[in-house]
Amino acid sequence: MKKCLSILLLLLNIVCFSQQNEVDSILKLYQKSKVDTTKIDLLLKITDGLADRNPEKAIKYARTELKVAQAINDHYREVLLYLMLAESYGRLGKIAESLDCLDKGYRIAAKYNFTAQLGSIQLNIGVAYADVGNEKLAIEYYMSGVHYFKMLDDKIGLIQSYVDLSDAYYHINKPDSAIYYIELAKPLSFKMNNYQLSYIYNNAAEAYYEKKEYATAEDYANKSFAIAQKQNNLYVLSDNYLVLAKINFDKGNISKAKTLINIGLEIAKQSSIRENLIDDYDLMSKVLEKQNEPTEALKFKKLYITIKDSVLSTINSNISEAYEYEKQDEKMAELRTEKLQQDTELKKQSIITMVIFVTLLLVILISGYIYYSRFNLRKANDEIKRAYQEVSNHQNEIIQQNEELIKYIEQIRKQSEDIERLGNIKDRLFNIISHDLRSPLQTLTGMLSLLKNGTITQDKFQKFVPELINGVHTTSELVDNLLHWSNSQLKGATINPTEFDITTLVQNQVQLFERQASDKEIQLLNEIDHSLFVFADKNMIDLVLRNLVANAIKFCSKDCKIIITGKPLTDSIEISVSDNGKGIEPENIEKIFQSKERYSTLGTNREKGTGLGLMLCKDFVEKNNGQIGVESEVNKGSRFWFTLPTNVRVLSY
Repeated sequence: MKKCLSILLLLLNIVCFSQQNEVDSILKLYQKSKVDTTKIDLLLKITDGLADRNPEKAIKYARTELKVAQAINDHYREVLLYLMLAESYGRLGKIAESLDCLDKGYRIAAKYNFTAQLGSIQLNIGVAYADVGNEKLAIEYYMSGVHYFKMLDDKIGLIQSYVDLSDAYYHINKPDSAIYYIELAKPLSFKMNNYQLSYIYNNAAEAYYEKKEYATAEDYANKSFAIAQKQNNLYVLSDNYLVLAKINFDKGNISKAKTLINIGLEIAKQSSIRENLIDDYDLMSKVLEKQNEPTEALKFKKLYITIKDSVLSTINSNISEAYEYEKQDEKMAELRTEKLQQDTELKKQSIITMVIFVTLLLVILISGYIYYSRFNLRKANDEIKRAYQEVSNHQNEIIQQNEELIKYIEQIRKQSEDIERLGNIKDRLFNIISHDLRSPLQTLTGMLSLLKNGTITQDKFQKFVPELINGVHTTSELVDNLLHWSNSQLKGATINPTEFDITTLVQNQVQLFERQASDKEIQLLNEIDHSLFVFADKNMIDLVLRNLVANAIKFCSKDCKIIITGKPLTDSIEISVSDNGKGIEPENIEKIFQSKERYSTLGTNREKGTGLGLMLCKDFVEKNNGQIGVESEVNKGSRFWFTLPTNVRVLSY
């Protein structure tokens, strides 16, 4: 068995050597080239290979050529280099730096309408969020990429988007959705010379494994392996061995599972694929437990915990860096305020000194003129009048300078208020994170520790699973709303109004929440039977609808109805979400939209609210020149409504 393992690894190294030679040969051409654009194009040609094998070197070269592209105003290649940097930082697990590069690339691509690159950037942002476990947000960016690629009929981009979507749905335990996007990707891949086919087959293997359809999963894994081995795609090969090992482990072929894990581990180590190393170590510990080797099993369990902690440490490090940057930014703001105050004080003293000097000079001149012009009264009077006029002019200048000082003082006051407001927002942000996020995560960690230590049985643990799932859903909802809220408060929401049919958004939300409503045996009805066009920011209004429908489901019981209606007004459209659920107490109605403190209560299934959703709804509706309100009666239900303009207006920013 060891001999077979050595032969397989030798074959992989031979292919890897060939691929490396190709990268090295292009690098030699790159280093010899004297033409700036040629050097950039050669570097971009080996983006994937260089980023996979030596991301630090890729970053070094990309940074050098980025300065060249900026110097010659080659904005197109500048965007491509930002994409290369983002991919290389992603390989190193530096998600904050990766997102920063994507943001800079997006601004340039949007300015110069590089549509294809806009799609690639959306795709890469989705990958970055997937790397830190936010699959839900990753899916939104993947779908945005699909929009751009469909516009361009870019089959390569669509294939990549569908592959990433299938991977994201697999990781949130939705194998049927993953298979749906795999089936969309396959025919496109066949048309494009089997592009990404190894990834497609690998994702299919994982999805069917999740469905316990082992024969189909194994067939796809073997197909993926055959392609990935020819391409020397170490990422896919590592995944193939892992899924085959899982299948054999579940079927009781422990020995074969162990062999497959060993091969997969070697590949994952060569390529520093941390996610697969974590899964391989975890599965190996289970295999060794089955083979009654507790010491070796413990060794691999420790390796599993060490690497997993390292990944979490990297994420925490990114959060810490962001916090330190924010502190430095506040300190710089304080220094700028202090410098402005000092400059103002110096100007004031200079003006006073000048006034005193001018006044003294005038007194001397007048006295001199009087003394020396005693015998020529008319001439003296003329000189006095001239001097008086000069004094008057200086007084006007002083008045004008005083007015400017008042403006400076008002500017300083506004800046102080802005700094205080940002400080309050920061304190609230960290307060929400420390309380609302830590509590459910600590509960989940505690329950898992009890299960791991054997303190609680599987049967008892199952009783807590629904509550734990509700906690995780609530935490996910909080994170989504928290991201939108913090972005709106700290950066200021950028409004992109367009004319669109809100009926389509409503239908999308009905489809999105149909399963959730069905689970609670609630009827979710869309009674808007014709198109209603509004002029607003589509993404903001989509979030408003999502929060209102989610709240209605949360506070409804079995056999309740939720009805979404819309009607035209004079120059606006009114959309309402009505239910016959538990309703809201009169004393709490005024609290739900306030921003000073978050108000939330438990749903009918004890679902926890975040308290941010309705605040966001009010903020986004009003920014789009609309109004929002609620009518409710305890035990009879609630009706949330909002209005939006139907014609072009100047929106509030």
